[in-house]
Amino acid sequence: MYRSYKVTAVIAAAGKGSRMKSPTNKQFLVLKDKPVLAHTLAAFQKCELVDAVVVVSGREDIAHCRENIVSKFSLTKVTDVLPGGPTRQQSVSRGLEAVEDGIVIIHDGARPIIHPGLIEEGIELLLEQGLDGTACAVPVKDTVKMVGRGEVVERTLEREKLRAVQTPQCFLCEAIKEVHRRAAREGIEATDDLALLENYGYSAKLYGGRYDNIKITTPEDLLLAGILMEGRS
Repeated sequence: MYRSYKVTAVIAAAGKGSRMKSPTNKQFLVLKDKPVLAHTLAAFQKCELVDAVVVVSGREDIAHCRENIVSKFSLTKVTDVLPGGPTRQQSVSRGLEAVEDGIVIIHDGARPIIHPGLIEEGIELLLEQGLDGTACAVPVKDTVKMVGRGEVVERTLEREKLRAVQTPQCFLCEAIKEVHRRAAREGIEATDDLALLENYGYSAKLYGGRYDNIKITTPEDLLLAGILMEGRS
């Protein structure tokens, strides 16, 4: 069933990562002897269901990405490295423009501990249940409170119903491109791509993620990712 669809991954790697407090883009920081982005792309290279990969990078980083990551690590599924936009959503939209049809997987370039099996699960759920989109997620471990002005607690949310959403997120190409176009016309910004599907009434479902599928955001995350990779090996 999956082979009747072309599967293209769009990797969002244009973010500067100001919270890393580093002059180097967080995608290019070294993690276990390789740049963070190289680890991410290697997982999609290994995933048998993925046919092509489009990387969306900062305009000033395109040459570096092509030469020192794509070529250096023989990432042959990468078909293009495109310049991103001012926001993540706009960067993803530019990546989607390079995809014609089939299934699209959107993933954060700064999530390097991604197993190919997690990618495959999202594709399988999407097609088996006839959905427009899927995303991996994990149950929230901590109690979460909603606050108002001055950090005054308004209410405690039901932890059993809360999920921390991750990437990869998988979509039917025509559905995700359409909601991105509508959001751009209407000036809507969402925290993730699945939220755009929700906003316009498309069908979406979550499946089990992994707690080690962390996003590199702070210096502590980089240290933790190294420890988690040591544990895997």
